[in-house]
Amino acid sequence: YTPADKAERVNTVIRQLRLEAARNTRIGDAATRGVSGGERKRVSIGTELLTDPKLLFLDEPTSGLDSNSSEMVVELVKKISVEQNTATIMTIHQPNARIFSIFDKVILLSQGRLVYFGPTSSSIDYFASIGYQCPMHENPADYFVDLMTLDYRSDEALAKSKEQVNTLVERFAEYSGSGTTSEKQSINGDRHTVNGLSVYEEPDIPRNNWFHEYTTLARRDWINTLRNIPFMAGQVTQAVFMALLIGFMFFYLKHDALSINNRLGVLFIICVNATFPVVMPMLTLYYKERDIMVRERSSATYRVTSFYVSKLTTFIPIALIANTVFFTGVYFISHLTFNAGKFFIGLATFYSLITVSVSFLLMVGSAVKSIEFGFVVAPIVLTIQILFGGLFANPHTITPVLRWIRWVNPVQYAFSSFSQNEFRGMEFVCAAGQQCYSTGAEVIDAYSVGRFT
Repeated sequence: YTPADKAERVNTVIRQLRLEAARNTRIGDAATRGVSGGERKRVSIGTELLTDPKLLFLDEPTSGLDSNSSEMVVELVKKISVEQNTATIMTIHQPNARIFSIFDKVILLSQGRLVYFGPTSSSIDYFASIGYQCPMHENPADYFVDLMTLDYRSDEALAKSKEQVNTLVERFAEYSGSGTTSEKQSINGDRHTVNGLSVYEEPDIPRNNWFHEYTTLARRDWINTLRNIPFMAGQVTQAVFMALLIGFMFFYLKHDALSINNRLGVLFIICVNATFPVVMPMLTLYYKERDIMVRERSSATYRVTSFYVSKLTTFIPIALIANTVFFTGVYFISHLTFNAGKFFIGLATFYSLITVSVSFLLMVGSAVKSIEFGFVVAPIVLTIQILFGGLFANPHTITPVLRWIRWVNPVQYAFSSFSQNEFRGMEFVCAAGQQCYSTGAEVIDAYSVGRFT
């Protein structure tokens, strides 16, 4: 499809579902006011109709709606199904009489067993023929549900209702097995084809260009993220506040013995700031988006790869921009080595660790289904990375059973890079009678942060 065809398709679906008035309205959530309940249902249906499906399955599309809105949704679905030659299957609970009459065929199930399957217009006559006449002025759907529902008020009532359900199942099995050929076709339909397509054939689903999928998803991600004012404000506020706090905590480091530990401390805090503050806020956003992706992927709307790449190219720039403010502020306020080469090497190391952190949050968010459990797993892994990052314990003194963790620890690599970049070529002034490291090379050797070069 050309871009013009796709735009026309979207406009057509909006028009068919009577959503013109809500075209520029946000969907909304519990905290943000958006479209109404009926409009939300129709938007969900519209996302499925965009791909022009041959078979459309709707799971209780009227739940939570009033009678008028429910009838409108069912009528619109029926109209679109006829116009587009789409086979539509819908689950629904206790529809009113008008909604019930809209369906062409109805399937009645009790405890997973088939009680009736056939034309809706013939259902009343069928039940009357087996001794269950629907009373005048009573909703047929309610009457059928009452017949099929087990009564748990007493043991006698339960046994009677079970016997009644068994009778209904047996009578329909006899009816469907003994009818004429035309009746069987009306009841059972064609079991092997749907809209002329064999159920055993793989449908030829047209796929979009990968780059087009990516650009569309990336644009949507950027719009949603920039609209999330609390998240964006939090990223900027955190970066500025932490830059000032850490910068003035280690304000204007000198070249004496005391500055060695302080330099190591500020470098390690820079590493920490590229883990927890990056992973945790974005992990929350990702879990919300992941649920949407799973639903849209069920309709083959786009590829998984285009979704994940779009997430990377949205999360990474936001994290880099906000944390560049943090890194620059800490670097110059704390007076780390004023050298352009060392500054940009340190910035590149910082960017690399942030990129790894974003990839890590995508991995956790994808591997762990529950958001509650995800918020347990992510902090545990990040804490382990920090503990084995190279500052709290010298790698040579760690028991061999756990020493291997450093080789798969991105914080260790980043801290080693920061330390070598900062201390190489430095000289320190030791006070008279004081033992200290006189050069940066001695510091690198003492803390074992030079093994990766």
